[in-house]
Amino acid sequence: MKPVLVALSLLTVACQTGDKSTTTTTTSTASSIEGNWELVENRVGGKLIEPQRSQQFKVFHDGFFSYLMYNPDGSFHGAGAGTYTLDGNRYTETFRYSSDTTWVGFADQQTWELRGDTLIFAGFKKVLDRAGHEMAPGTWGGDVFVEKRVRATL
Repeated sequence: MKPVLVALSLLTVACQTGDKSTTTTTTSTASSIEGNWELVENRVGGKLIEPQRSQQFKVFHDGFFSYLMYNPDGSFHGAGAGTYTLDGNRYTETFRYSSDTTWVGFADQQTWELRGDTLIFAGFKKVLDRAGHEMAPGTWGGDVFVEKRVRATL
């Protein structure tokens, strides 16, 4: 239960709109992906991964993203948060927080497409280390996943 509380705290902190003076990659206007999204499909290397794949809830708000992942049995899997930018169909997220602290400071680039209330991400196109240097695909797996999300509803 404690990891879930920590993850929910990360989600809350990342979505607040307080002082952004330390943020280097924020957007100042609402984007078309703003809101709450649930992962409904994940393909890795062309294969549908289900249900072994952790489930995910992701929030985009005012240039920030946060996510919470859980296992099919409801146990905590991971969480992270940071900033994001959109440039055409390129999405870049930079981790400021992560339950796997090795990712803090790293960025990844994906492509995105919005089809009605379905958001599709494909990646990773690039992964950048803390210094902003592109990492070789062999060090992080390359461009292998396609995720579909739908807007979360009550």
